[in-house]
Amino acid sequence: MDPPALAEHSLLIIIAVVVAAGGADPDRAALHAARALALGTLPAILFVRSMRSPSQAARRGLRTPLWVPSIIVLSAVLVQATGGATGILSPVAFLAVGAASLGPGSRRVLPWAVLLIVILLAPAVAGWTAPIPLAKGLLFALGVLLCSVVPGRRIDQEREKHERTRARLQELDDEAGGLRVETHNALPALRKQSYDHGDRDRELQAAARELKSDIAQACDLLVSTTSARAASVYRPDGEQGSDRLVAVATAGDDRTLVEEVEARVGIFGAAFKAGTPVCLLSPGPNDRRLVHRMGTARIGAVLALPLVDNERPSGVIVLDFDKEEDVSPACREQAGNVAGFLARLIAQAVDLSALREGMRENHALYEACREVSRHVHLADIAEAVVDSANAFVHLDACALALCNSTHDTMAVVSTRGFDSLSAETTFSIESREGLLAQAVRHGTTIDRPDLVHAHHPPILFGQETGPISGLTSLLVLPVWAPGGEDSPPIGALVVARRHGPNFDEEDADRLEVLLHQVGAAMSNGQLFAEHKTRGITDPMTGLSNHGRFQEVLETKIASSTRTGLKLSLLLIDIDHFKSINDNYGHPMGDEVIKRLAGLLESVGRTGTDLAARYGGEEFCLVLDGTDARGAAVVADRLRDLFREHVFVHSDGQRPKTFHCTMSIGIACYPDDGGHPAQLIERADQALYLSKQNGRDATTCYQALRASA
Repeated sequence: MDPPALAEHSLLIIIAVVVAAGGADPDRAALHAARALALGTLPAILFVRSMRSPSQAARRGLRTPLWVPSIIVLSAVLVQATGGATGILSPVAFLAVGAASLGPGSRRVLPWAVLLIVILLAPAVAGWTAPIPLAKGLLFALGVLLCSVVPGRRIDQEREKHERTRARLQELDDEAGGLRVETHNALPALRKQSYDHGDRDRELQAAARELKSDIAQACDLLVSTTSARAASVYRPDGEQGSDRLVAVATAGDDRTLVEEVEARVGIFGAAFKAGTPVCLLSPGPNDRRLVHRMGTARIGAVLALPLVDNERPSGVIVLDFDKEEDVSPACREQAGNVAGFLARLIAQAVDLSALREGMRENHALYEACREVSRHVHLADIAEAVVDSANAFVHLDACALALCNSTHDTMAVVSTRGFDSLSAETTFSIESREGLLAQAVRHGTTIDRPDLVHAHHPPILFGQETGPISGLTSLLVLPVWAPGGEDSPPIGALVVARRHGPNFDEEDADRLEVLLHQVGAAMSNGQLFAEHKTRGITDPMTGLSNHGRFQEVLETKIASSTRTGLKLSLLLIDIDHFKSINDNYGHPMGDEVIKRLAGLLESVGRTGTDLAARYGGEEFCLVLDGTDARGAAVVADRLRDLFREHVFVHSDGQRPKTFHCTMSIGIACYPDDGGHPAQLIERADQALYLSKQNGRDATTCYQALRASA
């Protein structure tokens, strides 16, 4: 608290003590009216002065305004002078406390309200003034406390609402902790960011090599422990829809062995498809059933055993014998045991690979959801969706589009892989629509597999963008806000492949899980944007409010310190604004304020300067990289434009026209001040001089300092 404010508060406390001692009581002594008038003069003067010229600290909300204790003490004088808490003017105390609570809020006014109760009730309790019935005293104290809390509660509730919003945003980053722990314990090697589809393929190839080595050892075991001439294992070639089997391991005589066979023909058709062992004794020369050999003249018998585990066929073991009698029951039993072992080995390897792949994809899905929920800005959420979708679903192109507020157009907010498409591409939902608009309008997923054989390439983003060629398959999924199908989708995601297999049901399910998180994140992002806009924007003018101005000014001063460039602050006040409200009404006064706000926005440089409403009819303009002389040029141009504007007031009679002027004070950093508070104070002093010199003027603090 600066010395002048400390002195004024001390004087008010002294007067409060005198009043509490009965100094304004009409029954204490003669000349009561003169004594009460003397006690009320100083609080009245301080109240008027504080309302007309509030201190810088009070304007910035750093201190309780001086008019609050002044009106409290003044009301105490009036109430005691007219009979105390039960007197005719006791409602004045309620009005004073309620008016103060509407200003800085209940928390700053409550101590002064308690002081008011003490001033008026303590003398009666001590016997210095006329006694007050206990019930009336309690009612009076309760009424004062309610008036200090209830009116200002809305201000406190707004602050608490902002705190709850920040707490909610913190909770979004802490969700799904259990999955994070499980993933960390189960897949420590897959948590690194570099794990991608290439790593997955390398792991599958390593597992395939290990499995092939185990199968080769099993073939060697069969040849060495039986009288078989050769042993070979055939497995599916891995191509979807293919019936070919390829030899993955052989032992013994493989000179005439065929590397690839058809699973539906010969001995393989009986063993692989039927799932039962097949034995051919004394096959004839060039027997067509023996498709795994180019010649069969010297083969005495062939035993084919399917590799089946839980009704899942995984290949065929083929044993070639020189003589028919070599295929003994013991040989069949041993070959069956090895076939069962290999079937289980292959099934375990496949299951392990599928498990690792599924866990990797689940972890990638979790990380994608976590990355989406980590952001609160809509653009960042969209970028996170497009960047992370490829982590758990292989794709070559991806784009996210959102609907506008009226749900008649969509705009692409993020895209990858669509070379001819740029962000912010807009297209219609109803007419000449593409697949994304159809998914939104019908609220359903669109699956377009096998686009290679389609007659025409698909139109995704509307007729203006045109068809997208070169795609083999795509999925379009609607994005729902929380609440699901009770409301229309808020957008759509398209994923596409140019190579590889079609998207399957599992791909769609994983993407839908991500999009559920996206919808919630988008809703939270919109809520955050609304709260942020309300917290930094003046509701009447749309300009930055006082708090935002203080933040930006401090940031810009720090930037000017680094760059060495100057910065100027203009404080602007509308001349005779009170008379405008008195003569033409408050709606007309609001119109004047809005017109000036629009003028400030048009003069300031977008993205560089800041126009803000300082409070009431006061505005400020921060000019980046501008010295005092350049700021004065801008200020004079502002005054000329505002002075030339014609305001028309019509109250049902003949319209009246009038003009307005403004006074401006300028301070420059670092010439006039080294920190924000000092710069504001110097600009305020220059503004005060402009008003003293007749208003409609511009004053630089440098000129004021030169004339001092």
